[in-house]
Amino acid sequence: MKHIIILAVFAVVMTASCSNGDPATGDAGIPSGTYAIDPSHTSITFYYLHQGLSYPLLRATSAAGELEYDAEKIENSSVNVAIATDSIRSNIDYFDEELASRKFFNADKFPYITFRSDSYEVVSENGGIVHGQVTIRGISKALELGVKMNGAMIHPITEIPVLGFSATGSLSRSDFGLDRGVPVVSDAVEFRIEIEFLWGSNENSQAAVHAVAQSIGGS
Repeated sequence: MKHIIILAVFAVVMTASCSNGDPATGDAGIPSGTYAIDPSHTSITFYYLHQGLSYPLLRATSAAGELEYDAEKIENSSVNVAIATDSIRSNIDYFDEELASRKFFNADKFPYITFRSDSYEVVSENGGIVHGQVTIRGISKALELGVKMNGAMIHPITEIPVLGFSATGSLSRSDFGLDRGVPVVSDAVEFRIEIEFLWGSNENSQAAVHAVAQSIGGS
């Protein structure tokens, strides 16, 4: 079984930010600036065809990162995400251990799957394509994510700005040395991301951005 966990991830460099004075805001009154992944409201799942019979579902249980959001011109925004490779879960204990082992993600040597956006292509009022680089097992490849912005608001409880997105994409796991079982188990891995970003940065989101920069630089 294989599944390249793609995503892995988003990493942020910096593009839209608040300058001097009040930050720029979009139509919803949500300011430009740095937003951190809200792990409590983020879901990253992957699925692949197993022996032509079913599509097992995997999930990443630890992801962090930051979005640099430009409220006036969203195509100037950027994102960086890091997924802990030892956090991939299949609901089968021994397989979870195999996924983290040298047979698959080799978590000891490559602790993160990362994603860094390079550009955003506007397709519709709320949708577009994020072009970027995903790095898995030290190998970086171009990746496109179809993205929909679901909403932006001032959170009714925390009273801070929050943004919500859905994204989908696919990868060939063999591109990252994860070709065990091909073609009996499909080479293609599909994934879905449901993610929320909260205003501000934190220790975990900053560490993820650093991990992304290291993974890209070392690939």
